[in-house]
Amino acid sequence: MVINEKCKICQIKRNNNRYPVGATEEKIKEYQYKVNEIVKNSDGLTTPQVAEQMDNLRKELFGNTMDYTEIKQHYNKLMLDYFPYMENKVNTSENHLKMAIQYAMVGNYIDFGALENVNDIELKDKLDEAVNIQIDSNLLTDFHKEIVNANRLVYFTDNCGEIVTDRLLIATLRDINPDLYISVIVRGKPVLNDATLEDAKYVHMEDVAQKVIGNGTGMPGNVIGAISQEAMDEVENADLLISKGQGNFEGLSGCGLNIYYFFLCKCEMFMRRFGVEQFTGIMTKE
Repeated sequence: MVINEKCKICQIKRNNNRYPVGATEEKIKEYQYKVNEIVKNSDGLTTPQVAEQMDNLRKELFGNTMDYTEIKQHYNKLMLDYFPYMENKVNTSENHLKMAIQYAMVGNYIDFGALENVNDIELKDKLDEAVNIQIDSNLLTDFHKEIVNANRLVYFTDNCGEIVTDRLLIATLRDINPDLYISVIVRGKPVLNDATLEDAKYVHMEDVAQKVIGNGTGMPGNVIGAISQEAMDEVENADLLISKGQGNFEGLSGCGLNIYYFFLCKCEMFMRRFGVEQFTGIMTKE
């Protein structure tokens, strides 16, 4: 899905003042000029590709201005602490798959790219209320059937912490189809609080997936044809794909592959597109 006019305005608004304290007036003017130039020349690109250019611009002019290491460690540990609670809820629920998807959606709240603030208390409240997220029963039935019949699945992750709920969902998929070959694709380079190979290793993703690889890029999303050949090989060999998060939806939507999307609606554009309130869980299909 290529970037639209409303997303262009949002990119300018979100990035124009994202420079470090102490930056010189000259550097700020140069930065803001180049922010607008990136958006001006963004036709045909997806929002994740534009966001990657913004991140590269900041690194070029100011160096690494934000280190998410401690944030990532905090949310990975916090969600691992919640893991036994979530796992028990899934195992004792009437519909294991539905409950695992609901938790996977809630995990998408941990997004420092889309949100000004991620609140630990609100996160816990959302986990407690996950069972109330509405999922279309027919779509859920279709998804279950596809899992049963699939041979190879690619799972695109999104954020740190959230990746723990991805692990729980993947374990549930393996219970449904023990022969399913699952490849998990994380970010290839650090970007925001998005999950990388380091995060996948920390949460022991290798315990539930046959392969865990980076996508070779620093985009806060995945775009077919713009990720590494290794990642593309997995995508091309899969008969079913799962995409987590808004960024992955923006990068993959419209590609024509057999993809199921799971995320929380966090920004105005997504709320308008799906006609829902902020933080509504969405399960939809390509």
